[in-house]
Amino acid sequence: MKKVFVVLLSSLALILAACSGAGAPEVVPTVVLEGNSSGTQPQSSADSIAASAIVVPLQDANLSFTTIGRVTSVNVEAGDKVNVGDVLVQLDTSILEARVREAEANLAYAEIQLKYLVRNVGCRGEGCAPSYKHIEVAENDVAKAQALVDSAKAVLAAQSHLTAPIAGTVVSVDIAPYETVSPGQVVMVIGDLSKYHIETTDLSERDVNKVKIGQTATVFIEAFGEEYEGKVVDIARISSELGGDVVYKVTIDLARQPAGLLWGMSADVEINIGD
Repeated sequence: MKKVFVVLLSSLALILAACSGAGAPEVVPTVVLEGNSSGTQPQSSADSIAASAIVVPLQDANLSFTTIGRVTSVNVEAGDKVNVGDVLVQLDTSILEARVREAEANLAYAEIQLKYLVRNVGCRGEGCAPSYKHIEVAENDVAKAQALVDSAKAVLAAQSHLTAPIAGTVVSVDIAPYETVSPGQVVMVIGDLSKYHIETTDLSERDVNKVKIGQTATVFIEAFGEEYEGKVVDIARISSELGGDVVYKVTIDLARQPAGLLWGMSADVEINIGD
């Protein structure tokens, strides 16, 4: 797909000295205008749209916690295979457990307050309107305290460990035992490397409306220096920004996946919009 164009412009002029014949002829040097020797980007035409692209896995997931905590164990390393639900990282749960105990204590106090009011008021009819309101407030306090207990227990169950959301291969591990994690900090990346897609990175908004699912494409993978046939299987529903330009991601499936293909390899694609 890559082509190199070299334009060679040469001129040679001999200027002869007049009159006495003295003086040597002057040689005008050759001028060479050279294109990019490393190759040029594919150019769009009336029948095709060109774009840069990268190789991506079938699925991938960046894993992080939603709470702060200290890591007690990391159960996998890069290259390990995992299944959905496998426990990958374990946190120290002492802080989360303390929050559960605190919530349970607040619930117990609210329940005691409610029981006291019910036992001492003696009536809940129309003639006891003020006391009835007190009991209603106490009942609401109990309900809120119970909700906080349930929430604390749910956080303990969900955030005490990190599990695999997809089956695949652990690509990177960026945490170790005894380190502290922050909310949103990516600690591990998993990818399903059983199959790869090609995703465009700079397809302009001016061209995306010409692309349709099912159109054929030619994919040049830089690492192999070869072209492969493919087909458009997905077009992003939302744009992204690249250097101030609005671009859309188009996904292409290869008809034949070459051996040695790796996540992140660069490629160039030509989508045949005349199909």
